[in-house]
Amino acid sequence: MQKGIVYFVGAGPGDPELLTIKGRRVLREADVVVFDRLVNPILLTEVKSDAKLVYCGKQPCQHFLRQEDIQKELLIHARKGKKVVRLKGGDPAVFGRVGEEAELLSDNKIDYEIVPGITAGIAAPAYAGATITHREHSRSFAVVSGHSKTKDGKPDIKWESLAGSVDTIVFYMGVKHLQLIADQLINHGKPQDTAVLVIQWGTLSRQRTIDGTLKTIARKVKQAELTNPAIIVVGDVVKLRKKLQWFDQRSLSGKGILFPTSDPAQQLIVSELKREGADVYQHPRLTQRSLIKETPFKERWKDLNSCAELVFLSDASVDHFIEAINEYDCDLREIHSVFYSNKDSTRDRLLQIGCRSKEFHSAKKLINPLFVGSELDMKSIDLVDVHKVNHLFTHEDIVSEGEIQAFNRLVEEEHADTLILSSKTHALKFLNFLKKGIVSREGLSKLSILCQADAVKVLGNEGIHPDVVFEDVGNMTQLMTQLTGRLLLAQES
Repeated sequence: MQKGIVYFVGAGPGDPELLTIKGRRVLREADVVVFDRLVNPILLTEVKSDAKLVYCGKQPCQHFLRQEDIQKELLIHARKGKKVVRLKGGDPAVFGRVGEEAELLSDNKIDYEIVPGITAGIAAPAYAGATITHREHSRSFAVVSGHSKTKDGKPDIKWESLAGSVDTIVFYMGVKHLQLIADQLINHGKPQDTAVLVIQWGTLSRQRTIDGTLKTIARKVKQAELTNPAIIVVGDVVKLRKKLQWFDQRSLSGKGILFPTSDPAQQLIVSELKREGADVYQHPRLTQRSLIKETPFKERWKDLNSCAELVFLSDASVDHFIEAINEYDCDLREIHSVFYSNKDSTRDRLLQIGCRSKEFHSAKKLINPLFVGSELDMKSIDLVDVHKVNHLFTHEDIVSEGEIQAFNRLVEEEHADTLILSSKTHALKFLNFLKKGIVSREGLSKLSILCQADAVKVLGNEGIHPDVVFEDVGNMTQLMTQLTGRLLLAQES
């Protein structure tokens, strides 16, 4: 029997690009992923399509799975020989209970590894402009839990030692007891005008920061209605924020944007939106299931040469077509149809196998075409009813459970507030995702929808009405200006 292993992986503080290279590798290899609430949901799109996902919840006072159940889950799957990832926010060894979980595995002779992550207590202050050490202001720091496992939850801390011996103090999970923390530090020697910074949702675009002093911070945080997840930073380094803040001063800070595709053509737009401060979440992939061994494909394949034209509608359609040629031991030279392709990348893919193709514009100009691709490919070219034309479905597009969970959580947990559909094809893809449950209708109502003019009718047919329509602009600079302007207007309203 294959021996199982558990990887305790730190997912970082929120920004998905702060996941380590090793963390991403083992996440992609995992058979089972047991994940916490503070893990950025977009990381679930990294898992294999057949991986099992187990949500732990772990909200304050409202655990989805008890700690005992989590530990049982790890044991059960590891004993079955599975590769298990226990995905934790921040670093698993910083208030992540990794010691308890690893100890249980050790007692049961289960192999495990700890993959450190970037902890919020260092990353969030850095993003807020307050590095926790500084040669002139702070030569020491401490990280402290802002609550305890006692009945009242109040922090159990040696206040006198903490207040007198450390330059910078970082409290995790302490917002509920902020007034107590401030009072205790003052009572044990910290000046009441000591600078304090509270950072909510650190490293994400929705990051919010409140600064004050030990005397004023609790009142300010209460007025701002700022809650967990948050980090509290106490010390002179907070004063550097006015000079060093770099992250939360950009025009689109606070915007979380969904793109239902990872089309290479829009990467410049995505990069610019990120540069302006938005979090951008792209649907990275559709899993494709080949249909070339299915009966409908086999029947249509027999009559291939009865069609005057073969119209390839995606790069994937070419790949699966070649797969079928090999599967059924055919010779490309025996196919006498004229090849067409509807975009440059598909034409290039055909050229790679020695086939020239003409540019496809309209089915009306063709004699007897056979459209090759997925059902989604065919809908993208305005075929009213794809089943009434000659078609060869080479594959179907599958959305994995990881994708569905990721994008639903992004919306439900309010990481994303805007959906951008930059073409009719992207709108069709999104409608396909909607049918597969990747975003619920209820979730859709929480999003502001921005779409290009040619996508309005496609959405309207499904009863979806965009909030903002922007024009189809060929120039990237003009398009970015238009998009940014629309987003800012939506933000102000």
